[in-house]
Amino acid sequence: MPKVPRQPFEITLTKEESQTLATDLARALDEALAARSITDQDLTYFHTLYEQGRTRTSRNTPWPDAADLTSYLGTQYVDVMRSHIVKTIMTEPVYTVEGYGQSEAKAPFVEEFHQWQIEAEGFQQVLSRAIHLALIEPFGVLEVYQDTIRRLVRSTMRAALQLGPDGAAVVDEQLNPVLQMTDGQYVPVMDEQTPSAEVEVDTFETVCRGPRHRAIPYRDFVVLPAHAQDKSDIWGYAKRFWRRMDQLRERVNDKHYDAEAVKALGTDDERPSGTTLAGEPIGMATKDGTEAVEKELWELLILRNLDGKGLRWYVVTLHKDKREILRVQYDDIGRPRYFLLVPFPRANSIEGYSYVGHKLITVIEEHTAWRNMLADRASVQLQAPIKRQQGALWDPESEPIGPKAVIPVRRMDEVEPMQFPDATGPAIERIRDCERTGERLAGINDAAAGVTSDEQRTLGEIKLITEQSLGRVTEAVKNIQEAIEEIGQVRHLFWKRALRDSSGMEAPPSVLQGLEFRGVDVTNAVPDGRFTAMMLEGAFRFKPRGSVENADRNRQRYDFAQSLQAISAIMQANPLVASILQTPQAAKALIEQWVRLFNVPDKQAFLGSEAMAAMQGAMQQQQLMQMMAAGGGPSPAGGGSAPPGIVPMIGAMGAIQGAQMPMMGMPT
Repeated sequence: MPKVPRQPFEITLTKEESQTLATDLARALDEALAARSITDQDLTYFHTLYEQGRTRTSRNTPWPDAADLTSYLGTQYVDVMRSHIVKTIMTEPVYTVEGYGQSEAKAPFVEEFHQWQIEAEGFQQVLSRAIHLALIEPFGVLEVYQDTIRRLVRSTMRAALQLGPDGAAVVDEQLNPVLQMTDGQYVPVMDEQTPSAEVEVDTFETVCRGPRHRAIPYRDFVVLPAHAQDKSDIWGYAKRFWRRMDQLRERVNDKHYDAEAVKALGTDDERPSGTTLAGEPIGMATKDGTEAVEKELWELLILRNLDGKGLRWYVVTLHKDKREILRVQYDDIGRPRYFLLVPFPRANSIEGYSYVGHKLITVIEEHTAWRNMLADRASVQLQAPIKRQQGALWDPESEPIGPKAVIPVRRMDEVEPMQFPDATGPAIERIRDCERTGERLAGINDAAAGVTSDEQRTLGEIKLITEQSLGRVTEAVKNIQEAIEEIGQVRHLFWKRALRDSSGMEAPPSVLQGLEFRGVDVTNAVPDGRFTAMMLEGAFRFKPRGSVENADRNRQRYDFAQSLQAISAIMQANPLVASILQTPQAAKALIEQWVRLFNVPDKQAFLGSEAMAAMQGAMQQQQLMQMMAAGGGPSPAGGGSAPPGIVPMIGAMGAIQGAQMPMMGMPT
């Protein structure tokens, strides 16, 4: 059954109802913009502090060439916190997928598919932008949307010639060969024997398909209502964007926007002069003609009862100032696709605390002031002003001072430099005190930030402080991972729809190898090497992997080696543990962890289907030998000794641990 094309208005609204809805939504947007906890001027200032922009103006500068040194603390702590969060979330795989009921067998396919697409889509870059905004602004917004873009592309192909009854090529009036056509398209030729000719054709190709991601700044996003204190209070999300007139007309032709509403917007340009988030001007291209002018629009995702059947999510495109609705459509997935990243939440608001603007701003401003005072004082000392007695013979304008200059004086005290006491030491101490205060507020010390500290501390103190510092970062990571888990659900819905509308996607060899590492028989499960929508059907949970402590590969290796030694001791005390480790599942889990931690290049040799079959054969042979020797003595499992292969592995891990632990600064 062909898919019914969408219309700009998928519900029936009278002119009065449409005008009332536009007025209500525009009023809600105005109230939300006015009720923000931070103004646009404050946001600009916060980004300026991160970018170490100029903060001294003509009003607070002691002289024209005075120092203007903005503190580097905001830049340092934001960069460190962002890198910790991104490193923790963007592991491999990003999601651990759990299937419920009959969907459990499909979990490896879903996990490998999404890891493949996350890497292909460039998800990490967009996530890093959203986290960066979340640390400077009250929250960061990451939008997940579905986009299928088709563009005309000119390409060269070999098309079959139209042949006559005698087998000769048919030509037209200009003696050019006539090409075969089927359903208005040329017939492609894939072999060398069929008579053909090269021809240039314009075809529509799919540029992108599936979910896409976008980071939205705080100033271009609002939550409705403005007084919402909890996620359950929210009935709408809105983002501001701009569209050129030619893009609007293209969407009218695609039945995406209403033609009368677009016509009512006029042809005046509404795009303000471009600036960075820190307020620096951006050059704007000259706009010639009406096609290049841009219109300010709002896209709203609202939970309303517009058709009288109950509450549901709608997508509305609105011009706020002119009260014009360009479209009202049903939301495809029935859930929000805007996700708020709030690393430091507030108790009575959906907004959070700005890392720069709330937690560190006083330290940053104090650090900035002392750096400027130290630089100004050093400048005065190095270029000390000269005291000149009134009526002295020397005129500095006619005889400027400089090398080899001769200054006429009546007495030696007529001209002399001013003396200033040296305040470098106290100023440097105050600057260091600001840095120590910043560590307390940010929860990040020099060792965690990768900076060499001037203070003398023992190795144990550094290790303890670093662990506690990373522990404080864990809270911010976990708060963001909650949104990442919801993002996985929405991405999964979009990909199921994209694969359902196509014949599937051919998987690269690396993805198929990843399935083999999990013990999946790729030959039977994916015979044609393509992922289809049926593989993604089911109930799944997307759980983000990683934490601040175990994101460190050296720490993981250390913990793994320690766990093997602990297992060896437990097996001696409880023989049942030894029998558990003799199972193929336990052996596979140990090898899989070892291969991952030590970056073994040929993973298939240890985790492939052949390796798993050999291991299971060895296990069966061992069990058979134990059954045959049951009457002659206790089996290795029953006797409490470690299973064959476990003790050598533990010994090898102990040797590795002893060889690398001193380099990691950990106890051996």
